[in-house]
Amino acid sequence: MPEETLAGALERIADELAGGLADARLAHEAVTRLPRRLDSLGDEILAGRTRVELLWAERLVTDLRLEAAAVRRRAPRLALSGAPLPPRPPDDDPEVVAAWWAAMTEQEREDVLLSDPVFVGGADGLPLAVRHRANLRVLDDEIERRRSAGHRPGTGADGGIPWIGGIGTAGTTGGTDAGDDVDAEELLQRERDSSDLRGLLKLRAVLDPQTATDDWADDRIREDLDRITTPVAHRWCYLLDASSHPLRAAVLLGDLDTADRVVLHVPGATTSLDLRLLREMAWMSNLRAEAGRYVGAVRVAVLDWIGYQTPQDIAVRRPLGDSGVPLLLPGQAADPHYAQEAVPDLVRCAEGLRTVCLPGTRLTGSGHSYGGSVLGLGLAATGVFDAAAVAGCPGLFTTDVATLHVPEGEVYAAAAPGDLVALLGVFGAPTHQVAGIRSLSTRTRPVVHPDGSRALLLPVFGHESYYNLGSVTLHGIGAVVAGATAQVRATRREGRGGGTGGESEGAGLLPPPPPDGPTP
Repeated sequence: MPEETLAGALERIADELAGGLADARLAHEAVTRLPRRLDSLGDEILAGRTRVELLWAERLVTDLRLEAAAVRRRAPRLALSGAPLPPRPPDDDPEVVAAWWAAMTEQEREDVLLSDPVFVGGADGLPLAVRHRANLRVLDDEIERRRSAGHRPGTGADGGIPWIGGIGTAGTTGGTDAGDDVDAEELLQRERDSSDLRGLLKLRAVLDPQTATDDWADDRIREDLDRITTPVAHRWCYLLDASSHPLRAAVLLGDLDTADRVVLHVPGATTSLDLRLLREMAWMSNLRAEAGRYVGAVRVAVLDWIGYQTPQDIAVRRPLGDSGVPLLLPGQAADPHYAQEAVPDLVRCAEGLRTVCLPGTRLTGSGHSYGGSVLGLGLAATGVFDAAAVAGCPGLFTTDVATLHVPEGEVYAAAAPGDLVALLGVFGAPTHQVAGIRSLSTRTRPVVHPDGSRALLLPVFGHESYYNLGSVTLHGIGAVVAGATAQVRATRREGRGGGTGGESEGAGLLPPPPPDGPTP
């Protein structure tokens, strides 16, 4: 955790003291209302003295806050110990952060990175390589710290889906025996600790698959890693926030120094480093390779942003009164507050990407399931995206595409047959009913790729098939990312600018990518 500043400590102490004083006043007033005794002179003297002391304590709160303001003006980066803290930018606006970093010398930058890697690794606006290096330090430190504290990863299970709260949840407690004399709260904390450690180890395995040999005895982990086709040299740890459970992280696949097609992808409910990271990496590798068919994979980068508190269940079971009859009720995935709380961080991340990307980069917002709904709020809050494509999305929190700050005709959505989530419209209207949104085809069809090869695109069904290799939706989203929108087969209800109905596809093909491009 970052070290507290002296000004911050003074403000915190003043707030805590003010809270305690409020309780003390209430308690004192309750004492004064007690029935008076005949020999109550001593009680009255004590009550009067207490009132005076409470007044002095209130003055102390005021003085502490005045001192905090003075310290914040004169020495904002002074620690409680009196030692100077590493410098920080004036605020967290990515452009401000970028300018602050550019103004420092190489030695000053190195000093900040070594002394404050948690801040550097999460600062939107800093270069990719700098954040990656800082986050690797945080990753190794967190794994070592948790292992030293006695945490064990347990078994876990990547890819399991806790659709129903308390049933089918991934993982087991890290070495907790059923007979241990511990309460439910401690058991829950042990499982959280184990889950976080598993997530950190999986993240390290994604960035350096060789570590999987030492960290994992389960061959399934290595099999999942093999499905991630992006070269190891093009995997970057863009974010790692280990300050709370579940961990927040983001992994970038590609290279921002060469990519002018960049995707910011928001995954859906139940996603965490422990539960879904490996599957997410495989899906986003597929997307990067598919977009690379048009422009070359070296020009495509995908940021998988697990940077928010995702809902952890789809439904919950509750007993009906005293009957014990179970009812299946909507779970956290029907709660909008997870999306609403994610928006400021998502917007800052998107604006940070725009700051560090190459000029003229096509930035596409992407979201699966609940992540598409999160993206919908983000699209309404910032105008940095050039296009958006969601899949299996329960609504974009709008019934009017004009509320989304995306160029006309550049919002796409896929809803597969059998995917009830996409049809529910929990957060606004179902995407296929919103005028102006282009609905991606989900039906099988033949296609000629830019290199001249032919393929039969596979249909999709259900909620988990959109990013499968060879699928028609992966092909469509990949073309959106590449900017090859003439190749996108989609329908659109009449919306802003008129719109067109019916299914359409451009007849022309982009020229093949350069020879060094198509390798994912």
